[in-house]
Order: sequence, then C-alpha cells, then structure tokens
Amino acid sequence: MRQSSIGFLANGSAELDFMRYFLSGATLRRIAVGHREGMEAMLRAIARHQLRPVVDRVFPFGDARAAWEHFLARRHFGKVAISH
Repeated sequence: MRQSSIGFLANGSAELDFMRYFLSGATLRRIAVGHREGMEAMLRAIARHQLRPVVDRVFPFGDARAAWEHFLARRHFGKVAISH
C-alpha cells in the first residue's frame, strides 16, 4: 500500500494513524508544494508573458513505447507528449 499526502487542508494537521501504516509496511511519502499565493503569482506571470512549454514531439497513444524510448535516449529538447 502506498499513500501520498499532499499538504494539509485543515488546521495544519492530518488525521492519520501513523502506527497503523508503520505496522502494515506501507510506504508513506510526503509531497511538499508551495503556497497558493506563489501559484497565483506564477500563473499571472505565465499569462502576462504568454509563456508556453517547449514541445519536442507528440506521439499518438498507440506509440507510447516509442515516446518512452525517445525520452530515454535523451535526444529531445523540451517535452515529450503522448496524445489520447
């Protein structure tokens, strides 16, 4: 079993029984994210400067293996995407 906890939404604490997870052998991972104001400022900057990601290549879903091989070969510059 694996659980990822992304931030806390209420009163700065989580209602988790950590001993239960410890005894079960579960993997518990913490994922830290920034604050809301930082995200909003980033989104405003992206919109203001019309920033767009650099896309190296888009593969059809049926070619997902080729997309992964292209990515692993490190021949790309920018994002390697799979369309669906």
